[in-house]
Amino acid sequence: MAALRIPSTGFLSAFLPVARASLLPDIAPIARRIPLLQHLRPSLLPAALIPIPSLFGELWDGLLRAVPKKKTSHMKKRHRQMAGKALKDVTALNKCSACGRAKRAHVLCPYCVQSIKRWFSTGFKSKQEMEVEKDQQYEVYNEERRLRGSNPIDWREEATQDQKAKAKA
Repeated sequence: MAALRIPSTGFLSAFLPVARASLLPDIAPIARRIPLLQHLRPSLLPAALIPIPSLFGELWDGLLRAVPKKKTSHMKKRHRQMAGKALKDVTALNKCSACGRAKRAHVLCPYCVQSIKRWFSTGFKSKQEMEVEKDQQYEVYNEERRLRGSNPIDWREEATQDQKAKAKA
């Protein structure tokens, strides 16, 4: 425990009259009329001269020791902050009424949304219309290759070869 430093009598005899005059200049006439102030006045200044640790007593040593020895690591700090905020299991699953796949409740089916986006991007054409259009594009491309003297490309064979390669992988 920290040692109390009591002011010397010489210091008190020199300091108290000056402090009393500066802190309480007009107290003398009032103190004569109010007896309670006569009892409070002498007890105020010595309390101001007592060092602060003596007011806390045994608590002061505990306050000084309540300091971490090492810096908290980033991992421990994040573990403490994220406690109780883990990902929760998805329990509200429904079947999509359009495609039959599992989807979250009150959320659009991602597969149906993807097909709708594709439908919008193709200009509302069906799969058969898209295949016919693709055939026409390849025919135009093959005609240009024939005019240049290159061999035409059979895109259907390439598509089947690509599908076989994906199936093997």
